[in-house]
Amino acid sequence: MTCKFKGVIPPVVTLFSEDGDFDWEANYFLADHLVQQGVHGLLYMGSTGEFSSLTTEERKVFTERMVRYIDGRVPVLIGTGSASLKETIYLSQHAESIGASGVLVVNPFYWKYTERQLYDYYASVAKSIHIPLLIYNIPLLTGQDLSPDLVLRLAVDHENIVGVKDTTEKLGHIRQLIRIKEQREDFAVFAAFDDLLLPSLQMGAAGAINGTAVFLPELSVQLFESFHARQYDEALKANESILRLMDIYELSQPLYLAIKEAVHQLILRRHTALRPPVRECDGLKERVRMFLNKNNIHS
Repeated sequence: MTCKFKGVIPPVVTLFSEDGDFDWEANYFLADHLVQQGVHGLLYMGSTGEFSSLTTEERKVFTERMVRYIDGRVPVLIGTGSASLKETIYLSQHAESIGASGVLVVNPFYWKYTERQLYDYYASVAKSIHIPLLIYNIPLLTGQDLSPDLVLRLAVDHENIVGVKDTTEKLGHIRQLIRIKEQREDFAVFAAFDDLLLPSLQMGAAGAINGTAVFLPELSVQLFESFHARQYDEALKANESILRLMDIYELSQPLYLAIKEAVHQLILRRHTALRPPVRECDGLKERVRMFLNKNNIHS
């Protein structure tokens, strides 16, 4: 199974209404904007999409509506990971049934598992579906780093495990994952931290699933397209702008709140509700406004 994913795939935020439901108008508007800016795919129900604060039924309802709305304009990845293998399989099969292009599966969190147990977890999910599966490595939130050896074994043994999103700050780790291509030519590695997009591309990565692409996708798209067109001066120029955006991750806790606020100010031009237990962060609107002004970013 050849990997169909490449380029810039924003991990899209999930937008809520005041009554606790989804703000469909806002979610559709954001999707249209991202597609219009030339992204190469969309990821829903990733960490930035707050999958961990939603019920299984809510995850199903949201992804079903969004896949239907995107209607094949770009590939759509769905985050289906859970601490429960049974639930992960259930959500992955649901994603396949609604026409998702593939699934992104985080390793089970809370307990630390052996590599054999992690192998069995991913193997079970891969065998349960026919669509592509990307492994999601995010040790910052799961408490466990997936080794390149484990990912290699999974990639070699399971045709539909087609890639990995590596949310680490270690270029060496990404480089080791990219070496999987020596044994699995079509294997796709995606960086997660925006400042690693360019060096990862230089090593052979497929692209990035990066947070700043949610509110300013054109920069990452410009970097990716310029790099592959060998317009390296343009790629470096875009990279310099992206490096200045990294400060946004210091503006809120959890970090997706600042990304969502940037979406409010730059794209929606209005605010949506927050999902408890998250409440309004004191001063966040002003901090994000000042951050955008400092970087000369305007809607």
